[in-house]
Amino acid sequence: MWIAEIAQPVPLHRAFDYEVPPALLERALVGARVRAPFGSRHLIGVLLSVREGEPKRALKSMESVLDPAPVLSLEMLDLARWISKRYAAPIGECLKALLPAFIKTLAAAAPAVAARALPEQSRERSLPAPFQLTAGQAEAVEALRERLGRGSFSAALLYGVPASGKTEVYARLMREAVEGGGQVLYLLPEISLTRPFFEEFSARADCSVTLWHSRLRLTERRATWEGLRAGTVQAVVGARSACLLPFRNLRLIVMDEEQDESYKQEGQPPFYHAREIVLERARRVGALAVLGSATPSLEAVAAAQAGAVELLRLSERVIHPHGPPRVDIIDKPRGREGCLSEELAERIRDRLARREQVILLVNRRGYSNFVICRKCGWVARCPSCQMAFIHHEAVPTEPTLRCHHCGRKKAVPPACGGCGAPSLSFAGVGTQKIVAELKSKSPEARVLRMDRDTVGRKDEDFRLYERFKSGQADILVGTKLVAKGFHFPDVTLVGVVDADTMLDMPDFRAAERTVQLLLQAAGRSGRADKPGEVLIQTSRPDHYALQAAARGDYLRYARREISLRRELGYPPAAELVRLVLSGFSQAQVAQAADAAASLLRRRLGCDERPEGTAQPIPAGPPNASEADILGPAPAVHSKLRGRHRYQLLVKLGRGGRRFDAESAQALRASLPSSIRLQIDVDPYDLF
Repeated sequence: MWIAEIAQPVPLHRAFDYEVPPALLERALVGARVRAPFGSRHLIGVLLSVREGEPKRALKSMESVLDPAPVLSLEMLDLARWISKRYAAPIGECLKALLPAFIKTLAAAAPAVAARALPEQSRERSLPAPFQLTAGQAEAVEALRERLGRGSFSAALLYGVPASGKTEVYARLMREAVEGGGQVLYLLPEISLTRPFFEEFSARADCSVTLWHSRLRLTERRATWEGLRAGTVQAVVGARSACLLPFRNLRLIVMDEEQDESYKQEGQPPFYHAREIVLERARRVGALAVLGSATPSLEAVAAAQAGAVELLRLSERVIHPHGPPRVDIIDKPRGREGCLSEELAERIRDRLARREQVILLVNRRGYSNFVICRKCGWVARCPSCQMAFIHHEAVPTEPTLRCHHCGRKKAVPPACGGCGAPSLSFAGVGTQKIVAELKSKSPEARVLRMDRDTVGRKDEDFRLYERFKSGQADILVGTKLVAKGFHFPDVTLVGVVDADTMLDMPDFRAAERTVQLLLQAAGRSGRADKPGEVLIQTSRPDHYALQAAARGDYLRYARREISLRRELGYPPAAELVRLVLSGFSQAQVAQAADAAASLLRRRLGCDERPEGTAQPIPAGPPNASEADILGPAPAVHSKLRGRHRYQLLVKLGRGGRRFDAESAQALRASLPSSIRLQIDVDPYDLF
């Protein structure tokens, strides 16, 4: 009997055996999609292997083969197995992540559409003038070119201050890889960055480049996907999911802004990090991986310290006679003085008078962060999520309170929902409030807003970018989107409205994220022939993270932070696994979380705490062979979309035991069917 091993798209950590009917044997190719019964359903899975033998029990028969040729290569199948093992994720869900949504069946010919390359106007224009490399750029290009020519795996961290010319280094490497017959992957953290970056970079690289992100049409994505498999597409610029594309001859991977949290998959499994996928793929195919950033992640810095990647530096800005922008830390307004201090407001007016541009970074969208009763402290909360409603500016057709988690909307209540008093207050700062204050203080200013609310429609982010870059606006107010990668030559002032909101997040990465965001934002100022300036408003001017941002010495900060993490046993010194259990009954979720903690302590060899006693906080990091379990406890967001949530944190020493598929499967098998389990290895979100 011929037996097929099929990975089904279900949350189970194993593949399943089926009998291969004789009529399907010739078409049963490894990597093809097949249909087979699974319980009462009929699912489409991926064929992992075919073998001849006698089963130990009766097998169901495979029903059909959907593809005339494999849709996933052996390399991609091996990658799925690695992702499954690394992130304790079901193999079926990992394979599903490798198959884009447009895949139906490849029996029919693909639509006659070319992969998206340079727009017509970009093809017609001449190439940029020859670029004179700085000494640092020349050294970096030469070092990376030598590694690219080896034809074996190599990894480097290119640490370059903002405006140091990292993009030119990438473009030259890209040209060389393509001219040598290889393929190139260039990753950017945000979809919003891909199109503004695309035309300039494509012209600089002087080769055919395609785009990959979720906002492209299905036909465009399909053409790129099939072109990569066939080897006809040379280079791709894309967001996170591009790291899972089926390259035929991958020679170079560039991961720009590698520190960005957008590279971590959230929402649905597998919860991979693109940085690890990039390094693993480069290792498997013998490619060069370049991680680039002005503020590299602590994981990348630690890897450089350990010698796993080579550190290359670009310490000087390119053709910027005024040097880096001046960074000042100032007090933020108190009480009812508004959101912009008089000092920041005065600097804005000065830039307007000089016809220069300003960027204001606000870490929250909406108008106010919450509605509170001044008398009793009641807060308007979403009934499904128990999170504070965000107040948005009133528009004629929509309510003005929104939940940013489930999307629920409602009108602002006329009185307190607790005591009934008409004493509601709108607290906190959002992008809309800053825009309103600017219109009040500087009515002549032309203001644009860039946040998730304004860039939701296709290409709206590019239109905003073009309007601001072309001088159609004076001030750009936005969330972290405005701090990432954009090049605005006329921006000479960046204001950070409230740095405290980032520092106060209940997350061990809060300081790291704050320094990175502030330095990235500072890098938008003074990028041309005019000096730049940065003002950071805070009530904690002596905080070491803010002081590091003001000095601009990121590596010094990173080494200190890594030392602190090592003492506390957090990444990158240890591995962290976050388990979130959720259900509609709070008591049932709490009980399941306690049972899950006990099971894990037994499996991982942790000390079992007596029933009803608090878990002590470990004095230091776990040893390589040890594990610590924190919790269970209600998650920071203890209720989302009607489901109560509890979490466990597992801390594992690097180089020792890992949270494997067997532990994950044992946990899932022990839970009631009404309880969902989410497993996130090395999480970036602890909420």
